[in-house]
Amino acid sequence: MTDRIFDLTDSTVIFEFMGEMKMENISCIYRENWLIEILSGFSLLAGTAYFGIDTFNRLINHESPVVDSGTLMISGGIVAFGFALLPFRYKKIYPGGKWQLRTIDLNSF
Repeated sequence: MTDRIFDLTDSTVIFEFMGEMKMENISCIYRENWLIEILSGFSLLAGTAYFGIDTFNRLINHESPVVDSGTLMISGGIVAFGFALLPFRYKKIYPGGKWQLRTIDLNSF
């Protein structure tokens, strides 16, 4: 379940809907990988744009066939690559060991 953090204390996190929860009860955190998100979105857009531009160019130049099989395979591959990156958008982080949950008081700096 996803929720927004409403407030933080020394040892608890207060969520908007779930209420107060101790930090030791948090089993995992999902961290968003912005590079994968950008690359995935760009791949989906680039594959679709390549297909559209090449097909439109062949249409206005009266070339046959309008949809080239090479263009279809290349643009399909780029779009498939964009969809294949979607499961890697979030990284699951387990607290304990290497990762620690801490609150930082920004007013102390």
